[in-house]
Amino acid sequence: MVSSLAILRESKTDTQGREIENRVAMLPAQVAQLIERAPQVEIFVESGAGEKIGYRDEQYAEAGAKLCSHTEALDKDIVVGVKETKTADFPRLRNNLFISYQHFAQSFDRTTLALQASREKGTAFLALETMETIKDGCPFFPCLAPMSEAAAKVIARHADEFALLSKKIISSGLPETGLKGLKTVVLGGGRVGQTAAEEFSERGCRVILLEKNPLRVKALADYFKSHDLRFPNVTVLEMSPSNLRNTIKEAFFLVSAIYNAGKKPEKLVTLDLLRTMRAGGCLYPVDIDQGGGIEGVLETSLLEPFNLPTVPGSEVFFFAPPNLPSMGALTASEALGIVLLPYVIEIAQKWLYKAKDDNPIINSGVNIEGGKIVHPGLASVFPGLK
Repeated sequence: MVSSLAILRESKTDTQGREIENRVAMLPAQVAQLIERAPQVEIFVESGAGEKIGYRDEQYAEAGAKLCSHTEALDKDIVVGVKETKTADFPRLRNNLFISYQHFAQSFDRTTLALQASREKGTAFLALETMETIKDGCPFFPCLAPMSEAAAKVIARHADEFALLSKKIISSGLPETGLKGLKTVVLGGGRVGQTAAEEFSERGCRVILLEKNPLRVKALADYFKSHDLRFPNVTVLEMSPSNLRNTIKEAFFLVSAIYNAGKKPEKLVTLDLLRTMRAGGCLYPVDIDQGGGIEGVLETSLLEPFNLPTVPGSEVFFFAPPNLPSMGALTASEALGIVLLPYVIEIAQKWLYKAKDDNPIINSGVNIEGGKIVHPGLASVFPGLK
């Protein structure tokens, strides 16, 4: 029986210790809906949870929530956040449920701490990014989709400005004179990949989208053919070593958006391939929060969007923040609350065990429970962890 639920104030720092996370899992209006649908549950919001995007504590209180400290929030039956559980917070948890984007596959240490908390205290961890269903015959991740869409829109905007401000290049070219738009390669045809292809195409770039699932390849090819007026110059190809090699050559932008639920992406792009790109181009490893699909790339900061490093041994720059949607935190928070709310309501009404039995999407989000890794994707990453 669930009697309490807390929404966290997010905090994430870059490698220099600067705060870079601005999102919140739910806005006051969504908290009010949660209270209406699960009246038996006392709703708490950590003080300052929405202040970075203009929502005051008083607005959450007016919606019916009670304010609490971070430590108090971690003690509630359900803890709802955006980013990964912090290392310091694992020992503070109890036999409760932590819901957020976890990306355990990227970190052996965090996965180990989560298993310890689950084994010793009974904590369960639901990772929003692995909640999965089937849509049009292909895997679809309903809670990941809005953040993926946001990330793709952010990088397309960044790419346009990077080319203009840093390289004095108009990314669309000047078609009237025969100058074509910049060649852009997108790896992965999920929500990030499709949105990135749309956004770069609308900016006049020549886009090649590579996807491994034949059904998805056909669906994307049909989609872009039927939307050619809005999204011109998009070619969809099946992922293969030869297609990868041929398309990356002389590309100016490269977007890596490879996702396998619970797993690290394969390093498809090697340093040798990067060296065939156009000098001065830019990489966008949107999959960096799962480990990244491009060799030689490390996390960068949202706070330095144009002071970018190059991949060692190449002349290619990269922009790789692990939380790109935070650049549009207000929109991202609103979208996240919309898609997350029905699942949180169901769990609050039924508790996790009944909710996951009734709803396979919720079940697919459970990564660690009962002291064990229960998600098959994550289990394949750390087969030695028990």
